[in-house]
Amino acid sequence: MLMTTKETMAFESQRKVLGMKGNSGFTLIELLVVIAVIAMLLAIVLPVLHKAKELARRSVCQSNLKQITTAWHMYFDDHNGAFYQDINANIIYGGWEGIMFMNEPRPLNKYLSLPEVVESETEAKIFNCPADKGGLMGTALSIYSYIGTSYQTNIFLIGQDQVGWMPSEELKDAINARLKGLILTEVDNPSRLLLIGDFGWLNQCRPNVPQIGDWHGKAYHHNLAFLDGHVEFLNIRKGLYVTDKYTVLPFKELYGLFREVQVEEP
Repeated sequence: MLMTTKETMAFESQRKVLGMKGNSGFTLIELLVVIAVIAMLLAIVLPVLHKAKELARRSVCQSNLKQITTAWHMYFDDHNGAFYQDINANIIYGGWEGIMFMNEPRPLNKYLSLPEVVESETEAKIFNCPADKGGLMGTALSIYSYIGTSYQTNIFLIGQDQVGWMPSEELKDAINARLKGLILTEVDNPSRLLLIGDFGWLNQCRPNVPQIGDWHGKAYHHNLAFLDGHVEFLNIRKGLYVTDKYTVLPFKELYGLFREVQVEEP
């Protein structure tokens, strides 16, 4: 019995559909090739994404430091150029109260529209580096959670009015003779003088003191703000207080003494 034209077309259509279904599956080799290609793409893309996240966190951190440095200059204007000097001033100058220093007033806060004592961790995020991995006193907490800020100031500018350790007694005496009541106009080289940076950056200057963490994916590098307001991602060379790129010391006349006794560690 002959099929009609309509029946013939329907049969051909059905045969094509069945044929397509029969050829649509992957062989084992094809499947392995696809998996290998996906794995290669992931191996390329994931490090790029990780790097992009690191750069984004670094950028936020640098923005925080710029705003905090601006706040410090507002503080200086209100205090006739005087640097803030007190016990633990280099770590409890601003931020939230943290777990370690509860109810301690933080004088910089008001220049960032915050109360002197901030009880909530979520209300002082400008003091929180998004790359803060902690590392203080063996705790797994971030530095921000523990002491209220991820950033540590230069103790020769914002800290106690006397230092207890230096590479030599001569240096210690010379520095302590000038620290008490230090004001902005008495310091040298604001464009090279470090003011504030990622917590633990100052440990890099001191010999035989371990580094606190690697926050930004590059060993011995920290986000740091200079006294003149600019911010850099900087390699702090172990054991060095004075270099061609930066200085921790406010007094140019003492650079020579430092260079004589400071020793760079590998």
